[in-house]
Amino acid sequence: MSAQPWTVRPVPDEDWEAFRDVDAHAFGVGVPEDMEAQERELHKGGRGIGAYDGGVLAGIATAYSFELTVPGGAAVPAAGVSWVGVLPTHRRRGVLRALMTHQLHAVHDQGDEPLAILWASEPAIYGRFGYGLATRAYSLDVPRSATALQAGAPDDPGLRLRLVDAADWKAFVPVYDAVAAARPGVVRRDEPWWQRTVRDLASMRGAASPKRAVVAEDGDGVRGFALYRTEQHWDERFGKGDVTVQEAMAADPAALAALYRYLFDLDLMGHATVRVAVDDPVLHWLSDPRSAKPSLTDCLYVRLVDLPRALTGRTYATDVDLVIEVRDDLCPWNAGTWRLRATAGGDAACAPADDAPDLSMDVRELGAAYLGGTPVAQLADAGLVAERRPGSVTAASAALAHHPAPWTSWVF
Repeated sequence: MSAQPWTVRPVPDEDWEAFRDVDAHAFGVGVPEDMEAQERELHKGGRGIGAYDGGVLAGIATAYSFELTVPGGAAVPAAGVSWVGVLPTHRRRGVLRALMTHQLHAVHDQGDEPLAILWASEPAIYGRFGYGLATRAYSLDVPRSATALQAGAPDDPGLRLRLVDAADWKAFVPVYDAVAAARPGVVRRDEPWWQRTVRDLASMRGAASPKRAVVAEDGDGVRGFALYRTEQHWDERFGKGDVTVQEAMAADPAALAALYRYLFDLDLMGHATVRVAVDDPVLHWLSDPRSAKPSLTDCLYVRLVDLPRALTGRTYATDVDLVIEVRDDLCPWNAGTWRLRATAGGDAACAPADDAPDLSMDVRELGAAYLGGTPVAQLADAGLVAERRPGSVTAASAALAHHPAPWTSWVF
């Protein structure tokens, strides 16, 4: 079949039902009735786009206006790409490429967001559009135990745990913002997105409990919070329920350990599942890490839309002066040779260069390394980055690295 010149244009708010229905066909499940009003409200603003086959809406995508924490603590504007789907009747005919190309060009032309970010329903899809895997996580399944954490894990006797209504999310904001200031990859939340985070709809529960919340606090206020559900199962002798942790965050290690002790030792539960950053302290606190069955998963994918703005929007761990050759077929304004200069923790500059490159890579690999969680040296070992000047891979890895590792706690 010959290539189809799809017409891509904004989907007006009044065509929400058609937009929603394409998503339902693409993902095999519709938007639950009790969720639709909130999702529709979040979509208002004209960033939904569609690929049309005559009068048929064949594919969709949208982008939310977010801010993403980058190394150094700055919040960089980012287009949060979501609701990407193609009708089953129009697969493998270039619809997705037409949507992705149109969206990236629109984000660039608008000029506000140097980055695009997304969670991938299928990891194999988005690399060809320049998105690099920038944050990962461990999924843990921790058997219930009063000694799930080692005796040496931090313990502050001044802390107390208190159950709260999950809808009282404003108590969580200072903790979330403190984590965001320290850890790249955190997507900042405004009130509508906090409301979406804590929503507790019947369609989301299944057989599980309402969404629960617990805070760790002292006399100065809340130092940590966790959102979770429980679902009970019984065997012939005892309860063997599931604890599913949506989010556990704390401003300090003692508060985080207190939350984990609570979540991993709830009465009548059999185990707790939680997704954590690849350097979360719990990986060192677990008495029996093997029994938690850690499984590495992919999280946030990052795409540089305005390369020099993106590279100068973050700080660097070491002084750096590198000439980088970048390939970018979808965003040709990024393609070429760029000189990146920065002082450790200080200002950075990035401008076109005529010098011979020190490194060559696709924009996808630059996105993967951007938040400091994927070392350039590992990409070079995988044959995805070419070193043109000896020592440049080591220099790039050191400069782009960041501790703590990037982490993205929620899917948008």
